[in-house]
Amino acid sequence: MNTTSRAATLFATVILPCWAPAQTTSAAREGTYRNAAPGVHYMGSKICAGCHPNVAASYSNTAMAHSITTGENFTLPVGTQMPFTIFDRETGDYFDVASHDGALFQGQYALDSNGKQIFRQTWKIGYVIGSGDSGVGFLIQRDGYLFEAPLSYYAQSKLWSFSPGYELHNYAFRRPVVAECTGCHSGRPQPVYGVSGLYSNPPFLEQGVGCENCHGPGELHVNDRRAARPLTGKFDDTIVNPVRLSGWMSDNICMKCHQGGDVRVEQPGKHDQDFRPGTPLENVIEIFKVPPPRRDSTSQNPVLLEHYYSMILSKCYRASSEALRCTTCHDPHIQPSGVKAASYYRDRCMSCHYNHPCKLDARERGKIDPLDNCAGCHMPKRSIVTIGHAALTEHRILVSPNEPLPEDAFSSTDSDSGLVRLTARPGKPKKLIPDIVLFQAYSRLIHDGHEEFRPRIDEVLTRFSRTTSNDARVLSALARREVQKNRPEAFELAAGYLARAVKTGNAQGKDFLLLADLDSRANKHADAIDVLRAGQRLNPYLPNLAESLAAEYMKLGDYAASTDVIQHGLELFPDDKVLRKLKNDVQAAAIDGLNGSH
Repeated sequence: MNTTSRAATLFATVILPCWAPAQTTSAAREGTYRNAAPGVHYMGSKICAGCHPNVAASYSNTAMAHSITTGENFTLPVGTQMPFTIFDRETGDYFDVASHDGALFQGQYALDSNGKQIFRQTWKIGYVIGSGDSGVGFLIQRDGYLFEAPLSYYAQSKLWSFSPGYELHNYAFRRPVVAECTGCHSGRPQPVYGVSGLYSNPPFLEQGVGCENCHGPGELHVNDRRAARPLTGKFDDTIVNPVRLSGWMSDNICMKCHQGGDVRVEQPGKHDQDFRPGTPLENVIEIFKVPPPRRDSTSQNPVLLEHYYSMILSKCYRASSEALRCTTCHDPHIQPSGVKAASYYRDRCMSCHYNHPCKLDARERGKIDPLDNCAGCHMPKRSIVTIGHAALTEHRILVSPNEPLPEDAFSSTDSDSGLVRLTARPGKPKKLIPDIVLFQAYSRLIHDGHEEFRPRIDEVLTRFSRTTSNDARVLSALARREVQKNRPEAFELAAGYLARAVKTGNAQGKDFLLLADLDSRANKHADAIDVLRAGQRLNPYLPNLAESLAAEYMKLGDYAASTDVIQHGLELFPDDKVLRKLKNDVQAAAIDGLNGSH
């Protein structure tokens, strides 16, 4: 018996009874769950708990169940340093965190050379994001908008430090919490699509990741069970049971949040919340990865949340004829820890490897890890490049620490895109990738430093330039390509593209800024002011718009209007150094004007 078939047999005889799909036909396992259809309503985990109390009680002790909580319901670990202050060299400002009357607050302030406070802003924490296993981050609310707070607490080091992403640039309290983030970090978020950081009230219908995130909306199931309706087939098709799905389809549920890749792009007309368990993730989201360079053949994966990709590169996955799946090792309803975790996961390993025990004897293993933890050697913790003070488990299930990547890991799985297409179904014909998806993927990759994809995005943009695309993102990119030509006729064409983008209602703040700049270069300052005002109505918390608007009024000599803009801007953004400088410039210009009139 060859290695592959033997491993597959082991999976069939050892794992299937407990972990793998029920023995149903593929037609019964996929595509037939009625609750996967659009329009079926979510009911909330409390409804599920009424009939499934034991599972609900167990799940309530997991990290996913506590992925978001309100600031009022959060308690910091005993011994956490409080209050805490840190100085940021980039901004020259101080950031602090303190607790008052049972509520948590974060603030920012600056001091002049005499130690006098230049400004201070303090915000009450609205939501806490994260279970606390690795740490927690914090969110503030401003008129329906959610923003990330600059400080996070890291459990491993038991330290306060800057939030993920703030190591490279400090956004203070201006970083909007976008739908792509809350889609995985909460149960049922209510983002207002098309407006970055804006949410309906309340922003979360269910805070923690809940039952329906994996099982799909429960309306049909609840109604049928309450009415005691008999099943219409061999299984209950009103609610997705992941154990009945194929490995790939089951893994798609996990991939939605546990597979980051280098770039994730929503399909045209789709949003994160459109995904339904029991349907292919690629219908809603494409996940791409740049093939790793060969120099990284033995390195651990540095990307956050690459669990699925790492797993499918493992020898265990490949030798199992793809029978290995996320739930082979993980039961989402429980989360063992400490000694129990070592024993639990060792049992998962030995369910396949009982005939191939560890080559090290028990004494040698005990020296490495007293808990005799298989994962300690074969799935070591790795540092997270994008998040300091944290580590995640390497899911490539290494035989040895320097085990090289398999040969096909260095090749694109999609010759048309030049990328690894992680959401594509293995062994099936690949769907054509829409140009708008390729455009977004290449745009983000180039932004992250992958200049090798610039020729590809130029090809896509050239195809768009021959059409009448009304996608604001495409029009914005076409405009920027014209601006780079640095010719008057190109500037005029760019302004036309941006004007069309603005009319779609989906233009971003940067589009309003560039269009206003082009108008200003053409001495159309009144037009620039109109554009910036329109931009502020859609992006009220973007300080650059206030800065540019104040500068445009100054160019017209309207110092009163400029002062009003600056004053309002500093009320929203007291830390904005550009606005403070403009305030001094306006005051000086106004004085010069008065002196000149006399």
